Amino acid sequence: MQTRDWIRLVLSGSIILAIQILVINNLNLNQYMFPQLYIILLLTLPINLKHWIGYLIAFSLGFIVDSFSYTPGLQSFTAVFIMFLRYVYFNNVVDKEWLSTGIRPSFSTADAGWFVIYVSIFTTVFHTILFVMENFSFNHFGSTLLKILYSSSLAILLILLFLFTFNRETTDDS
Repeated sequence: MQTRDWIRLVLSGSIILAIQILVINNLNLNQYMFPQLYIILLLTLPINLKHWIGYLIAFSLGFIVDSFSYTPGLQSFTAVFIMFLRYVYFNNVVDKEWLSTGIRPSFSTADAGWFVIYVSIFTTVFHTILFVMENFSFNHFGSTLLKILYSSSLAILLILLFLFTFNRETTDDS
């Protein structure tokens, strides 16, 4: 990644984290909707990013959200685990030629159907891990499933809407 890409990542990350912490975490939608929009940053990192950098970014994002959400370690663990699953997915499922390009998964760089499925799977897995670890009990299994379903659905919708609206490929005129 070039310096310009890192600056863009930091700026967009700051904006998305601010939206997550200041707006989404304070919305009182209902008792089952707690979407995590910040995972958009993890899902759209370049494919060939070094593992330790990806884990460091994931931990940092999770730690920041943990700090403002009073969920010590839950977001950090879940973000790092999703980053691990992302690396496993790309190394085992995706074509090796595509891996070497270093592109960032988005609507403009991948097939729209593949990208929607990719975002849906990882967002649902993220929310599943987060809410199962949060409850860590089978006493309220039904409400945990509803939290996973509603939060994942809303997060997928917000992520796809956000990416479709704001993630335009820029052309280099140089």
